[in-house]
Amino acid sequence: MSSTSETIQGMGMEPGAKLVKAEGFQSPVHLQIITGLKEAVHIKRVRYADNIPMGVENNYYPAEIGENIMEYDLNKVSLYDLLEQELGVLSIEADQNIRSESIAKEDTKLLEVPANTSMLVAERNLRDVNGNFVEYERACYRSDMYSFNIKLSRKK
Repeated sequence: MSSTSETIQGMGMEPGAKLVKAEGFQSPVHLQIITGLKEAVHIKRVRYADNIPMGVENNYYPAEIGENIMEYDLNKVSLYDLLEQELGVLSIEADQNIRSESIAKEDTKLLEVPANTSMLVAERNLRDVNGNFVEYERACYRSDMYSFNIKLSRKK
């Protein structure tokens, strides 16, 4: 068992988000393999700290959950708080992979960084208390301003 927290280096920075897109779509094959969804909702946001663009988050949800999420102001809410507190979706576990990767060309302008910038890329599959798929997230964060803290413990 482990827990992961994401932090902005240099605590005390004010977080923010800006919605880039929120739309339903037919999942391409690679996303169908990851999520099991033929139809999904894609939410793309830029995350900020003190108005500095820190990362780009791409979240994919089953259509029913995603359509409910799109009814809220996605510039002002935490998606995880929204899932739990407003939509009653209780997540219990996630599988996450973190690696270094060059920034995607379409994200360079959003993050105001050069095309050769190395990013921290996190991919996460989230499941609810019944084991149902809730969310796939693929996010890239500026490695000069972002870190992941992971706490590991053994299951008894």
